[in-house]
Amino acid sequence: MIHQLLKIFKALNSDEKPWQLSLGLAFGGIIGLMPLWTPHNIFLIFLAFIINLNFALLIVGLVFFSGIAYILDPIFHQIGLTVLTAEGMQDFWNGFFSNPIFLFDRLNNTLVMGSLLFSFAASVPLFFLLNFLIRKYRQHIQGIFEKIPILNSLKIAKVYDTLSGGGK
Repeated sequence: MIHQLLKIFKALNSDEKPWQLSLGLAFGGIIGLMPLWTPHNIFLIFLAFIINLNFALLIVGLVFFSGIAYILDPIFHQIGLTVLTAEGMQDFWNGFFSNPIFLFDRLNNTLVMGSLLFSFAASVPLFFLLNFLIRKYRQHIQGIFEKIPILNSLKIAKVYDTLSGGGK
């Protein structure tokens, strides 16, 4: 647990741009809120490899939002049920799901459809909120952490441990 927390602080203090960090967490949020092995999740993982985002924060976001997803499942089911049973949309859905590619994606499942819509809708404000918070952290808090003597001694101990061959 502490190791993952240190990875988050290492990413926050790195030279990566704030959008790379917040996009990694937002992608992790999308993937974490949806059932894992769906084609659109696999596509997002491949897209994450192509885009220059922080993959460690994607994993942190995936783990965090996977835990939240179970709590939000009733909301996802209700959203999916509302969308899939909307009056006037039945002809569209019948045509849409008559194509085997779309059936393979399991979007006819209320939980998958609801979590897809919710995660994409929530990822946009999440991205901008995280981007704002990362910028504020770097402006105001990062400098405070650098001034704490015990944290500097931990940095020196880590460098010594790495140079002496004791580090990972």
